[in-house]
Amino acid sequence: MQEENKNLDQKTQTLKERILAVLDAKSLSYSQLLDYIDLDEKQLDEKLDQHTIDIRTLELISKELRIPLYSFFSNPNAVNEDPENQFYNVNIWAPHEIQLQNENKNLREDVERLKLELARKELFIQGLENQLKKES
Repeated sequence: MQEENKNLDQKTQTLKERILAVLDAKSLSYSQLLDYIDLDEKQLDEKLDQHTIDIRTLELISKELRIPLYSFFSNPNAVNEDPENQFYNVNIWAPHEIQLQNENKNLREDVERLKLELARKELFIQGLENQLKKES
């Protein structure tokens, strides 16, 4: 029953709730988004509540959130069975997928940091070896 409620919640999730979920997943605040799109909270809330938001504002939001514009209009529960279009089959609203994307990003940053540290230590070892050669 809880799973059904969860699925129902995803189906009835408002555009604002979707935006807030992505903001949260990307560690951004609503006010940062508002600054980027140059609107105040009341203006954006009215546009979202009254379904009068224009495509330009949606474009700005999608750019700031780094998500495809079409995702505002797609059904988050739709299943694309076309293997050639799997790029468009990413459910950005699924918390698990967002978490995996964030973990992947963090792991890539860790790998780059470790590569730099390894290179620095290799240079240090080379310097010590050169110093030993000079002393002998």
